Amino acid sequence: MFPNLKAEMARYGLTYAKLAEAIGRTPNWVDTRLRGKASINIEEARLIRNTFFPGMDYDYLFASEPINSIHTIKIGSVDERKEALT
Repeated sequence: MFPNLKAEMARYGLTYAKLAEAIGRTPNWVDTRLRGKASINIEEARLIRNTFFPGMDYDYLFASEPINSIHTIKIGSVDERKEALT
């Protein structure tokens, strides 16, 4: 579940433990949700997105299937996109 979120986490070197610590959850909580064994509510999705991936589209990050098109990421400019991915 959430293959795009997992891909962005890998791109940034963001571990389950780091994500969990930043949002006040446990690594097990993150693992359970990213494996699709429990759902992520809108407030949790907002917290993850705003903390780690500001400017990225919710539909992209939390899609249940991979989205490979750069056009699905809604960031104001190409420079911001490059900065977000580094």
